[in-house]
Amino acid sequence: MVLQRFEEKTALITGGGGMGRAVALRLLSEGGRVLVTDYSQDILARLKQEFDELGYSDRTRFLLSDVRIYRDCCVAVQKGVEWFGKIDILVTTAGILRHHPIDLLTEKDWKDVVDVNLTGTYNSVKSVAGHMKDRRYGRIVLISSIGGRTGRPGVGVNYAATKGGVVGMTQLLGYELGPWNITVNCVAPGPIGGGMFTPLPAKEQERLLEGIRLGRIGTFDDVAAAVAYLGSDDASWTTGEVLDVNGGLQY
Repeated sequence: MVLQRFEEKTALITGGGGMGRAVALRLLSEGGRVLVTDYSQDILARLKQEFDELGYSDRTRFLLSDVRIYRDCCVAVQKGVEWFGKIDILVTTAGILRHHPIDLLTEKDWKDVVDVNLTGTYNSVKSVAGHMKDRRYGRIVLISSIGGRTGRPGVGVNYAATKGGVVGMTQLLGYELGPWNITVNCVAPGPIGGGMFTPLPAKEQERLLEGIRLGRIGTFDDVAAAVAYLGSDDASWTTGEVLDVNGGLQY
């Protein structure tokens, strides 16, 4: 029997790329409603076409939005409430990678990654927190990375700093928002096929694969399953935690 953990629940998902798409499909498959935001109209158009063809048109909405801009995040929450009546779940999959050794990293490389991965996450949570506190209910799932948990090759100091910051944000907000029945957790994926892992040189990919105890590269569906757990009431007594989803590629 297919679980229906998200029936009558609405999720706001930032980022419509591979991970955001997988999360949206997982929540939709369990009866949820989703609003997906992205700053690419092309990505949103492709998602809309795909989800319409799957029969999800009545439970999906798409909005052009930039997580770097706090006002955009507030509008996304307002639209979600207008369209679906409430926002129960926030999932922050929007993220970018600009990898260079620190001596070659430009100021723009640093700022671009911080603005999306860290400030964008902050803006997204801040914009929905008041709504969730008013309703005394919320499930917030942030996306970190193994690159934010330990020093890893191929991610860059800018990416590692932002994803480590997301871990700190998770722990603090889990404590801060708990009295309003709002849980805040994060998923820290390892190498994902089709994601930021793919541009790495073949030899580096092989070396990483050797260190993964379960013997395969992860998928967006692996991450979506973890997000679905933390975003559901199955995790109603779990907050401030980091769920490592990396096939055993550890420290």
